[in-house]
Amino acid sequence: MRPKPMNTTRNQRRRAAGGLAAIAMAVATGAAPAQILEPQVLVVYDSRLADSKAVAEYYAGSNRIPGATGAFKGTRPGVRVMDLSAWGAGAIAPGDISYAGFVSNIRTPIRGYLTQNKLAQTIRVIVLTKGLPHRVQDLNSAAVGDNPAQSVNAWNASNYSAASVDSELTLLWQNLSAGEANGGADSKADGLVINPFYKSTTALVTRSSANITTPKVFTLTLSPGPYWRAASNANAADNLTAGDIYLVCRLDGKTVADVRAMIDRGKDPYVNMSGVALLFDESNANGTVDSFQNSEFDNQGDAWVRTNDDYESTRDFLLNSDRRFASSTVQYDQFGGGNNFFVGPNLPSGVSWNPTVRLITNPVLLIASYGANHSGLPTRTDGQAAGTTYASTFTYAPGAIFNTIESYNGRALGGLGQNQFAAQQQAADFIAAGGTFAVANVWEPFAISVPKNFWIVRNFYLGTMTWAEAAYSGIPCLSWHQIVLGDPLARVQRSTDDVNGDGAVDIEDLYTWERLFADAPTDARLDVNRDNARNNADRVSLTNTLRAGENYILRYRE
Repeated sequence: MRPKPMNTTRNQRRRAAGGLAAIAMAVATGAAPAQILEPQVLVVYDSRLADSKAVAEYYAGSNRIPGATGAFKGTRPGVRVMDLSAWGAGAIAPGDISYAGFVSNIRTPIRGYLTQNKLAQTIRVIVLTKGLPHRVQDLNSAAVGDNPAQSVNAWNASNYSAASVDSELTLLWQNLSAGEANGGADSKADGLVINPFYKSTTALVTRSSANITTPKVFTLTLSPGPYWRAASNANAADNLTAGDIYLVCRLDGKTVADVRAMIDRGKDPYVNMSGVALLFDESNANGTVDSFQNSEFDNQGDAWVRTNDDYESTRDFLLNSDRRFASSTVQYDQFGGGNNFFVGPNLPSGVSWNPTVRLITNPVLLIASYGANHSGLPTRTDGQAAGTTYASTFTYAPGAIFNTIESYNGRALGGLGQNQFAAQQQAADFIAAGGTFAVANVWEPFAISVPKNFWIVRNFYLGTMTWAEAAYSGIPCLSWHQIVLGDPLARVQRSTDDVNGDGAVDIEDLYTWERLFADAPTDARLDVNRDNARNNADRVSLTNTLRAGENYILRYRE
């Protein structure tokens, strides 16, 4: 049945908007909101570190930061803030931190803040700020994760405990290092924990956090490694579920100015679904979706961590299942060699590539690439390495994501610089060049754990998840080596939802859709979901997008 069109006089619009708001309010006052809210986010900074304080002030607002020197209103003024120095943390510095230092100076103070303020079950996202360390050293061999060969040995011995600060904090209430005595799998800090939110398509806030502080029971799934996962015979409170983790994101980059610009770009970015490029740059792949792992970097590990041929699966989903992105936006290359390596047009005057490369001139929305691990890299006539500079050559669309299969693409934060064993493109350079979001690795993570584009694209660009939720839906492992850069509360606006073409997705687009459906049922703008039909499914798709945002606004105002 054709929906009854809405009238569009001012008073009638107000009544219609009120009806839609009532629906949103009904959802909002139910068991759980549809979106993560600002008061569910905790921004952690250290007032002794100038960069950390400056980023917290810009994001949360100057009036939230004692001793603030600016006058920033704050991008997300409703978030909660915590100063580590006020909660017993010892002196910390950017870069690496020992496991003991992580426990005493980061984990314990955050636990104390949440406990004293009775917020352990309320907070769903923790945001770390520039200047805070991002790498937890291995318990037994501090820098083992910087050496690929030694990392393999530690992994094979089931005795590899290096992690990112961020990933370790996802399991804030778990004492993973208990029992560690430099033996194989003698503590849960050895190896990785399977992410219970991996491959999720529903919002984190629909999962109960009532048992988040309860110690969990884990099962050793595979060794070497090892993999730890929720014990299937655990009691409800002992079982690790998606509601028992925090999503930990980082506002970080090469400079404070870079971070502020990244935050600005992440404020509800508007995505042109036909004018951008999504890059899937493989190397020596077969180009088909294989149901079992093979030698391709995007198809490693067992079912706990793999998404079948991530690059090819994402490509096929975009071209065949969800066609909201124009087919011309999807750029896939399976071959090695410099002439199959994706680069952008932004080279210094007089500099060129050898041999000819695959030049992408459209604004890039996603870089999924083997990067420095691409075989047969091209060279630049100025001597700069292609594997560490390619991300700086693209022009980026607002909301662009960096997710490359490079072991150390998140290492250089905090002044650590490139790894001597493997010089690779850095997420920080991508942010400096105009990128908005990134998932990256800080130690040798192995191909089994790299974040998966399929879930990130589906849940962020094509769904209603926030950036934090979408990023973690694509990360297979916790207590491991990944970091997530960017505003966790960011949500995209799609041009396909912008029915009236005014550059914003709001209630006016639903009014326009209703009018067109009644008066011009063949109008191409009605096909919001791009399935070549113009029907109620398009209205539902658009309403779901609007309702997610309205739930957020209404609950925040409460």
